[in-house]
Amino acid sequence: MYRPQYAAVLAEGNQAARDLAEALKLAGFSLPSLYGDLPTITDKALVHLGGASAELVRELAAWIRERA
Repeated sequence: MYRPQYAAVLAEGNQAARDLAEALKLAGFSLPSLYGDLPTITDKALVHLGGASAELVRELAAWIRERA
């Protein structure tokens, strides 16, 4: 449920999602359902990361491991 007091928090989550999407694009990845989300338990901004295939997630995990 959207609450006006969460507008700034939702905007922060959406910006974080855009930032991550841009970084992932530079690495050749795209998470199709990446977006800011409303807070649940805390009042902190959230980012929804779902919607990626298992294959894509494994490729991303391997890419991260190679560079960590």
